[in-house]
Amino acid sequence: MIVGFIKNKEMKKLMLSLALSGLMLAGFAQEKKDVKPEMKEMQTSVHKHKMGRMHDGFKNKTPEEVAKMKTDRMDQKLKFTDKQRKDIYAFNLKQAKDHQKMAAEHQEHRSKMKKQRVAEHEKMMGMLTPEQQKTLKDSYAENRKMHKEHWKKDRQLKRKDFKKGEVTKTNDADVKAS
Repeated sequence: MIVGFIKNKEMKKLMLSLALSGLMLAGFAQEKKDVKPEMKEMQTSVHKHKMGRMHDGFKNKTPEEVAKMKTDRMDQKLKFTDKQRKDIYAFNLKQAKDHQKMAAEHQEHRSKMKKQRVAEHEKMMGMLTPEQQKTLKDSYAENRKMHKEHWKKDRQLKRKDFKKGEVTKTNDADVKAS
């Protein structure tokens, strides 16, 4: 063994640690074997849900349609009496109208704030010299670029974690089933 020829203790430790790290790297560098067919199905069927699109079924629907859909869906599971169905529909209708009103107010507030921000930005830019304006615009562009890069990295990490979580859950389920 090589370590036997080396006299210095620190040198022996260094050589041993290098040899062990080399073995570890060789172990990690080996190719992964093919994944089981069941696991491939689980990985491909990962829910491709976009944020904010959870209730697309209710988009562009009147409050009456939304209340009817909700009531029908609940009735299938809970088997309402006629009186309960009427009461639940009334409750869902009131709730849908309130939500529609709040959404309209929210949209109005957002557009008002956007107009205010644009006006304030234009006013501020009017106070700056052309050189300062250019510097500020460059700064905004740099911030957008960095934010976009950070978002991409963060998104990739979340995807990896999500996929790892799915694989772990399926492995746990397989172990319990055995």
